[in-house]
Amino acid sequence: MTQTLILDSSQISTSLDCPEKWNLSYIENLTRSNITDDPIAAGTLMHKYLEIYYRKIGEGHPPLNAYQVAKSFDPDKEDHKDKGYPLGVDLRKRVLNRFTDYVTVYTSQKDYEVARRKVYDIKFNEHGLPIDGTKEEPLVEQGFSYELLNNKEYLFILEGRIDLMAVLGSEHVWVDHKLQFRERELYPKSIQFRNYALATGLNLGVINYIRLHQSVNEKTLVRQPISFSSLENRLWKQELIEIFISIAKSLSNGDRDFKKNREACSGKFGYPCPFTPICEEWSGETREAIKRRDFIKREEWKPWQ
Repeated sequence: MTQTLILDSSQISTSLDCPEKWNLSYIENLTRSNITDDPIAAGTLMHKYLEIYYRKIGEGHPPLNAYQVAKSFDPDKEDHKDKGYPLGVDLRKRVLNRFTDYVTVYTSQKDYEVARRKVYDIKFNEHGLPIDGTKEEPLVEQGFSYELLNNKEYLFILEGRIDLMAVLGSEHVWVDHKLQFRERELYPKSIQFRNYALATGLNLGVINYIRLHQSVNEKTLVRQPISFSSLENRLWKQELIEIFISIAKSLSNGDRDFKKNREACSGKFGYPCPFTPICEEWSGETREAIKRRDFIKREEWKPWQ
């Protein structure tokens, strides 16, 4: 029987860093209850502004109009309250102001041209009858499912979502927006970016840094290009298959290998791991009590949602 495994970049990175955290996050689907994470919420809001802005640009709207539509997005509307925008008034204003800075800076020079693709569309003729047609869809917030391996033993699918597909000069590129409270250069050949290059087949990408400095300087808005060779992509695909196989085997083992040698850690990048209280406790009964007290089940995320 074929074993199916569907993973995204976050799951893969988490599994390599800490199998127990991966188990708690993605097998048990636990998340901290009643905890507001300002960096994540601010990043979610900035991504929403950029999504609306570039979608309108891709639909042919002028930048000023696209900006006004994005700016009018109201996180407090009832339909948006469960989408991850629990921000205070001051921080929300900072995010909107930085979005305004972003548009101002990049409309003063040549910004990205939003890539588009033809998709099926139903149109109506002069008699009001439906006819087959096509329309051009802006490639903004694009979910993907990339078949990594398909044989008698395994079906491996790499999933993800790319913030923007764009055209720079004559080059098609993928773009990943990063809102940062603290200035930090990301590793350009990270798992996430390698996966984007592999899934899109594009050798060029851009990290689009947007930083919440008090005032705009030369490091507030930075676009860092990343290139991948075809050889790098082929080698990464083979390495990724090996990672998937390792995870698949740990899942198929009845004793769950990732639960062995449980060890607490202090987290990464100065942020504590939310699961440390669970990992520090060796009593199974107490661990379950901590889960019930401090955690809730999160909804499963899919890149096309």
